[in-house]
Amino acid sequence: MNFQILDADYVTEGNSPVVRLFGRDAEGKSVCCYVPGFEPYFYVNASGELDLICKLIKERFDVVKSVDIVQRFEPVGYQKSRKPMIMVTTYEPRHVPEIRDDILQIPGVKEVYETDILFRNRFLIDRGLHGMGWVSVSSSEEGILAGKVYCDTVCSDPHPAEMDILPNAPLKFLSFDIECLPLGGSMPSPDESPVIMISLTFAPSYKGHNTIVLVAKHVSGAGQDVESLKDEESMFKRFFEILREYDPDILVGYNINDFDIPYITDRVKFLSDSGTMVDSGSGRDGRPMNYRKIGTMTLISMTGRVVVDVLPLIRSQFSLKRYTLRNVAKELLDREKLDVAPSEMEDYWKDEGEKLLKFIDYARRDSELAMELVMKLQLLDRYIAISRVSGSLLQEVIDGGQTSMVENLLLRECRIRDRVIPPKPNDDLVYSRNKNSEGLKGGEVLEPKKGLLENVVILDYKSLYPTIMMAHNLCYTTVVEKDVPEEEGKTITPPSGGKFVTADVSKGIMPTILENLLNRRIETKKRMKGISNEDEYRALDATQLAMKILLNSFYGYAGYTRARLYSLTLANAVTSFGRENIIKTRSLIENIIHTIYLKDGNSYLKSEINLDLQIKSISLSVVYGDTDSVFVQCTAISEISLEDAELVGKKISGIVSASLPDPMELEFESIAKRALFIAKKRYAIWVFERSADGWKDGIKVKGMETVRRDWCELTSKTLNRVLELVLKEGEVEAAVRHVRKVVDSIRNLDVTKDKDIIDDLTMTRMYSKKREHYKNKQPHLTVAEKMEKRTGSPPPVGERIPFVITAGKDLFVNRAEDPEYVRENNVSLDVDYYVKKQILPPVERILGVFGVDLVNLDYDSKQTGLSDFTSGSPEKKIRRSVPKKQESDGAAPSTGSQRSLFDF
Repeated sequence: MNFQILDADYVTEGNSPVVRLFGRDAEGKSVCCYVPGFEPYFYVNASGELDLICKLIKERFDVVKSVDIVQRFEPVGYQKSRKPMIMVTTYEPRHVPEIRDDILQIPGVKEVYETDILFRNRFLIDRGLHGMGWVSVSSSEEGILAGKVYCDTVCSDPHPAEMDILPNAPLKFLSFDIECLPLGGSMPSPDESPVIMISLTFAPSYKGHNTIVLVAKHVSGAGQDVESLKDEESMFKRFFEILREYDPDILVGYNINDFDIPYITDRVKFLSDSGTMVDSGSGRDGRPMNYRKIGTMTLISMTGRVVVDVLPLIRSQFSLKRYTLRNVAKELLDREKLDVAPSEMEDYWKDEGEKLLKFIDYARRDSELAMELVMKLQLLDRYIAISRVSGSLLQEVIDGGQTSMVENLLLRECRIRDRVIPPKPNDDLVYSRNKNSEGLKGGEVLEPKKGLLENVVILDYKSLYPTIMMAHNLCYTTVVEKDVPEEEGKTITPPSGGKFVTADVSKGIMPTILENLLNRRIETKKRMKGISNEDEYRALDATQLAMKILLNSFYGYAGYTRARLYSLTLANAVTSFGRENIIKTRSLIENIIHTIYLKDGNSYLKSEINLDLQIKSISLSVVYGDTDSVFVQCTAISEISLEDAELVGKKISGIVSASLPDPMELEFESIAKRALFIAKKRYAIWVFERSADGWKDGIKVKGMETVRRDWCELTSKTLNRVLELVLKEGEVEAAVRHVRKVVDSIRNLDVTKDKDIIDDLTMTRMYSKKREHYKNKQPHLTVAEKMEKRTGSPPPVGERIPFVITAGKDLFVNRAEDPEYVRENNVSLDVDYYVKKQILPPVERILGVFGVDLVNLDYDSKQTGLSDFTSGSPEKKIRRSVPKKQESDGAAPSTGSQRSLFDF
């Protein structure tokens, strides 16, 4: 029998641990497989008489099952040979953390290793199994432990074997959302406010239902997907009954980690303490759902299932002004969320007619939208792929970030190489590392040639930092500390200092992992070209993206002060090679290549062709560079087509790549017909990229206010249009006229007639911690206070709070207001603030390149401005340096309606 691993844990039989693997098979049946025979262990690094230390450990600690002397490499540094260490095996996993500190007190013991690896992860690593990977097991029932398990198939096998199967099992998804009764419109509390409705959405359906709404009172005329229960207790019992019967693999909701699940858990406990017992078994072993808080993060545990809170996934994958379910659904699904204000919920709940039915529809829509976000946006694809590639369990990938994934890969390779890994650093060590990390220098950023440029070829280094680590064998395991290679010339010295042994002396663990990921990604992308099945293509695409994410995670891990393995020498070595590389590339392009010649659809260096009148010569100049990107301006007497620029770009990339050590490579990326450089990391380009259908164009922006969420939407819209007019049309005068029109509309704003413009003038900021923890007053905190006074409840921590600035003479921060309140009460806005602080500064940074200043832009049609007394119109005083738009050969024509800007 084969099944896909969703979760793993262990139970104890006698005093021996038994691993449990949970998953689903290809026929859609849920599976629990017991795996006996795996034991917990860790390593001790000691000096002196190891036999005596072993004897002492065995005698002193009755939880130790065995001690053995083994040969292992220490965590960091090139080492010529393994050294003897003590491998301590305990009876139960909990014994490892119980005795590790005491063992450190034994004379001669220097360090302990691998004492904080979760037992289930230790099992998966040692047995070569992966989260979301497929395993083959026997269907034997011998060895199944007593106790209820809510799975279709329960079996036992001491040796599950991983299978190479690409498609996912037919997973079952259950989305849910609860509605509480906020008494008096206040924030609901589990010890006071009952849960009155629970909506559920199923994929696939449950007994013919796509949705079910459970209501804790009698309801008439609500339809077949509404179940009326007599009270809250009955509703909870029915909810958990459905959950166990449907047996979902993935439990979904919006903000369920921070609200719904903790609220249900606390409410059921409150009812239990009050004498009302509810069987809240939710996991596949019947255990109730559980949560724990670590700092600002809430982690959910539900045995055998994966809990997916859609809110943090949306935050990580989409840049939006606000992350309320209403806004997210509108922006990403073009779906409206029904709303009932907290202050009105009691009134709607007490109603027996249309209001109650509307309340039920409101509840149903929330669980539907959470499910749609997961399914239509394919939110889990990348996490499933990362789980399969890294080996981490899916829940850990969703909850844990990149550190655990990198460490999982390192642990697997270290085990193969007989190299141990230290435990996570304590706070003192982290503090020390943080002080030292001030010496970590980042990538090279070349000073840009400022202004508007034409025909700029853009080249990117393919996976720059990973390929540097591979090319120069940079790793914790290759850095020279104590042992030195016997032969001369077998070390590499980075520009930043330090020494690393070459690959022929000892190939590093990190370069080995990176090489494997890179090769697998190349092979995966090749496979994608011949795939017609949509589901299989999606799985392969997610897999190659997962490998890209992991490839780019290893450099960051090297300089992360909370990592198990940390090396400032390694992190600095990587970036120093990167800095050296981009400077060498600039020199090669400008001083060696210098000019490229085109003839008959081919490109040549001067030494490769006999010059004649039919040849087009193109001069090259590096106008900007940023870490892994190089921007090269092409200059010629005649027009340069997109095809000409592509030939130049590919010629440059070929020459530069040939000068680099394998597997480093410079790739031709795209062509900017016009590029506006303002400063380092601040530019906008009208870029053309090759696609299967020819050339596709768009405007890409970096470091400008078009993509920053602390500016109002009108700032973004204005800048977008200005950039289109300048970059696509070459019309600076038209850009100035557009800005003046926008400014004029703001100065003569009447909120009573144009309420929609309030949305364009709204700003948002993250309410990242409780109000009392902020040192200074800020606009969004003012609005949070006002919202709490009006509704009785503050906005939740983690929410982006919208605000506008109203007219008046009070301090700026005190005049921040809730946009809805402004709309409803016709409150006047501070138009001068919006003109001088929101619109004009970012616009002037762009148009100032062409000699435009504030006098040209600040316009009020109802007043006579200073500029009107000067001779001629403002437009005539602009320095014109933009050639009129020309349609390039093969270029898609510019369209006035295309206004989307993407972060570069």
